[in-house]
Amino acid sequence: MKGLFRKTLCVLAGAVLLLGSVSVQANETPEKVTVIYGGSSWLGHYPAWVGIEKGLFQKHGLGVLFQNFYASSGRMGSLVAGDLDVASTGSISAIALMAAGSKGFMAFATPDSYATVEGIIANENIKTIADLKGKRIAAPFASSAHVLVLDILEQHGLDPEKDLTLLNLKVNEMPAAMGSGEIDACAAWTPHFNKLLNMPGNHLLVDDTEFSLYKKYKLGPGPDLLVVRKEFAQKYPNTCKAFVKGYFEAVDMLINDPEESAKVLVKLTNLSMEDQMTVLQDISWIPGQEQRALMVDPGDFVTGMQQLAEFLVKHKQIDNAPAVNEWIEESMVP
Repeated sequence: MKGLFRKTLCVLAGAVLLLGSVSVQANETPEKVTVIYGGSSWLGHYPAWVGIEKGLFQKHGLGVLFQNFYASSGRMGSLVAGDLDVASTGSISAIALMAAGSKGFMAFATPDSYATVEGIIANENIKTIADLKGKRIAAPFASSAHVLVLDILEQHGLDPEKDLTLLNLKVNEMPAAMGSGEIDACAAWTPHFNKLLNMPGNHLLVDDTEFSLYKKYKLGPGPDLLVVRKEFAQKYPNTCKAFVKGYFEAVDMLINDPEESAKVLVKLTNLSMEDQMTVLQDISWIPGQEQRALMVDPGDFVTGMQQLAEFLVKHKQIDNAPAVNEWIEESMVP
């Protein structure tokens, strides 16, 4: 993996439980009452944040610690190292670890589908993909945005090693780099995606709907994936079940009451309430009752992940395509 991470924030939420208000059956009591979750301000972590802020995990006897990372690669590294218990991650980082043979984690759900809150943003002098020739474009390497750039360049006959300069940059560093003219275009995801679009002179060149697998299978370049540390899942099954219940109650809240959800999400994203509501409108949340069909039977999402793994081999991001279905933890699928 090429991405690096920097842990920037640790928000303690719900660590102290009000045991008198917890409605948990005795035989389902969580073996461990604190779960360490790896997140960021990316939309894939909204359910965990809403679950913490609205007390949905606490209702099932859990306190959840939200640790913030800049990149999925760093988050996954911490998960397999034992510093995290559960996380949402861009699937590319998960596939990269699978390809490397890591057996320290398992996947159990996908929380959302999105296509218009990630893309390539360019300055006003770049009108088409062809105009990127000779320019400097930034993306966080080994990320979904990086894969989108490689795919778009290939679709338009541009060689990233010969026709332009492709730079590895964190998404939070892109607004300053675009503002100073250090780069001419960049690939980013929300909330930095929205901030970049709001800067004078910037415009959207393409979003995930132009990704080749999205055109064919409605699969983005890095769909979100919920993962658990394997040892944690084996040792604390009731805790994992409680986490899944609280998490998907938060998904239901995001679907049924987006305005109430947005009120707590702005503390995570620093977006305005208006921009936060706009982002929420661009997301399709996947409720718990639909997860088994996606992950197990017939497992269409896992099939799409397998195709993405083969795509990454083609673009020399990983050496071999792992059998993705070997990393599915069926006991945690809702």
